[in-house]
Amino acid sequence: MKRRSLLDKIPNFSNSLEIFKTHFFTVPFLAAFNILTVLILGWLSVYAKLNKKGDGVERLFSDPFNFWFPYEGILTGVSEVLGCSCVAICAFTFGLLCQKDPRSRSTTFLFFSALLLGVLYVDDRFRMTLILTRLGISKKIIYLCYATGIFLYISNFWRYIKTTPYFPLVLAVFLFAISRLEDIINSPSTGLHAMLEDGTKLVALLNLALYFWYVCHQEVGRHFQQSLDR
Repeated sequence: MKRRSLLDKIPNFSNSLEIFKTHFFTVPFLAAFNILTVLILGWLSVYAKLNKKGDGVERLFSDPFNFWFPYEGILTGVSEVLGCSCVAICAFTFGLLCQKDPRSRSTTFLFFSALLLGVLYVDDRFRMTLILTRLGISKKIIYLCYATGIFLYISNFWRYIKTTPYFPLVLAVFLFAISRLEDIINSPSTGLHAMLEDGTKLVALLNLALYFWYVCHQEVGRHFQQSLDR
């Protein structure tokens, strides 16, 4: 009698494994990103073990929390959530609309919106501007690049933007300009500096989130309505 392996003796294990493999490799890049992440974490673990820098790795995962001031950084966290939400909403809606009409104006608009917002979010979350300034690149040059990108984005999609309730978008751009200008000027008053730089950025992100939520909601609704009319 042919001997079965230990795994074959476990009821439904083989079927469950096949289902898991099917789902795991169905989602694009899921396997690649998981494998890459595990390799990076494994490399960090080995590096920390060999160089006795376990505390350094621990700091990578430490919580930004101050016991004595639990409200510290709470508005920064809200800004980061709003920024990430804008990127996620635009990217998800783009992926949905791309299945039906990848060359439509709305699909292209949402793609570049997700791209631009993603760059701004990465810059803010990982302090890329601060890192570049430490490398000798002027903030004025960095902000000029961002301003040029935003100008090209708005000028290219202005016809589409005019068909939407664009006031929150214009207001957000204006508030972002104030925030970046304050970052360059750096007012002597700490409270005023925080309000002009971080406060205006928070309000700008709130308006962006509301604007793209509304636009994406309308586009998704139109997408489903056209599917039902077929």
